[in-house]
Amino acid sequence: MEVGATLRGVEGEPIDVLIYELSLTGFRMETPAALDLEESVWIGIGGTQVNAALVARRGPTGYGCEFITPITMAQLKSALNPGKIIHQLDWREEEIDWSGEAADSADARYWLALWLMIIVGGAFVIGALALWLF
Repeated sequence: MEVGATLRGVEGEPIDVLIYELSLTGFRMETPAALDLEESVWIGIGGTQVNAALVARRGPTGYGCEFITPITMAQLKSALNPGKIIHQLDWREEEIDWSGEAADSADARYWLALWLMIIVGGAFVIGALALWLF
């Protein structure tokens, strides 16, 4: 199965690559870019995080790479899911779901404000006591 990905080598420039074999421990990719054996690279595959890898083999049209830390089974399944389509949504086409992430954000802001009020109030009380006692 062919999977598109973005590779970054030591130079840091993004290189579009095609991955033809992907496993928990590594991948085979095709790219016209020239890479050195044992070179450290970063690979971004849709459905996974960016992972560090080492170039282990060189072939006629690409390279075999080994993940420095193997990816998880969940990452592998997500990367190989052919139904996953990533695209930018137009905000006018989608309804806003206030019960999900936005609600979590509102809860976080509430608790942050509460803690700040406790800290500022405590500092005020301590200051007032210090002035009153001395």
